[in-house]
Amino acid sequence: MAIDTTIETSAWTPIGRSENAEFFEVEPRVLAVVPFDGCDDNEETARASIRIQLEYLRARQTRASVLVFMDRVLTQSAAAREVYRCEPDPAFHACFALVGGTPFGRAVGSFFIGIHPPRVPTRLFATFGEALAWARLTAGAP
Repeated sequence: MAIDTTIETSAWTPIGRSENAEFFEVEPRVLAVVPFDGCDDNEETARASIRIQLEYLRARQTRASVLVFMDRVLTQSAAAREVYRCEPDPAFHACFALVGGTPFGRAVGSFFIGIHPPRVPTRLFATFGEALAWARLTAGAP
């Protein structure tokens, strides 16, 4: 049985695109990273992800939480995890709320948090709603 990893983004504002993901502003102070279904995440794509987020946030001089939809990631390299651990800027990244509803998505998210936690608060959630609530609280969003 196939698992539906569709993410409804039509109400969100697109802010960028990389080789393996699209980036959105969900609401003020909350961004979303929506990987392409079945994508691979490596050092290059991880650097692009952080760069797109920071360019957007620095240009607006604002700090935001970032939702990351883990269920769509097929593989993530150790080099990508190192980028996510070291390159986020706590002055602009309030937190990372990883959304993993499938067993595989939760496993990837748990591995990332347990082995290579980023410099900013990071938690794993089973649902978008739970992740959004924590992201809002952490970023001080409405």
